[in-house]
Amino acid sequence: MKTKLDIAIDDAITLVKEVGELLLQDMSDKKVETKSGTANFVTEIDLQVQEIIVSKLKQILPESSIIAEETKQSTFSLTKYTWILDPVDGTTNLMYSFKYSAIALGLVVDGVPYAGIVYNPYLKEVFTAQKGKGAFVNGQPIEVTKNEMLAHSLLTFGTSPYDKGKADETFRIAKNVFLKCRDLRRTGSAALDLCNVAAGRMDGFFEMELQPWDYAGASIILEEAGGKITDWQGNKLSYISKTAAIASNNYIHDELMEAVK
Repeated sequence: MKTKLDIAIDDAITLVKEVGELLLQDMSDKKVETKSGTANFVTEIDLQVQEIIVSKLKQILPESSIIAEETKQSTFSLTKYTWILDPVDGTTNLMYSFKYSAIALGLVVDGVPYAGIVYNPYLKEVFTAQKGKGAFVNGQPIEVTKNEMLAHSLLTFGTSPYDKGKADETFRIAKNVFLKCRDLRRTGSAALDLCNVAAGRMDGFFEMELQPWDYAGASIILEEAGGKITDWQGNKLSYISKTAAIASNNYIHDELMEAVK
């Protein structure tokens, strides 16, 4: 028999898939605003997606709180039930119709990551996971690779574009990792990168700075697929603050962590 939380998560998955169709709109006439930072943007679609999802989540689980990227007054604390939402992960990709963006939603229960939903409307792929129940894409189980060597790994990374003061260090590290692995990719959506590690399409991921909404939904999907995500010192992520992050198939985690150091 399904619990109240099971039903809430099912309803949230349906909601994210329905609202995700908004990302498929023509961007040519959409308003774009620059937020704080060099390359930090918000579009009409970000705001529209967030407004709809936040409103519906309050109906789905009325006692929950919500941390969302485009909410200026987000309270960064974890109550009994806390949704963490990125209405569009990969906004710059969306602006250019690069077709690599997603809605990312995580649910934290009593301070512990409990469920994740990441939807890529361009491929009609919805990644889902619930604590202790495995990870899935469109209902099919997924798992990380079993590659045990960094030298044989395909990795993806983020450049923390909102803080270009990190550029020298980011690309110094990227070069060092590139020389030790099979190849590197840079896509512009941390949530989808983490899900692709979960699905065995990549072996690992790293970035110097992620916000909670960048990783909350995807991190439990990765962990339920057998992967691992930590900060650069190997500590668990907090889900209420920005952090450097390393994600992997677990097998190469220590070697990748050493390479970024």
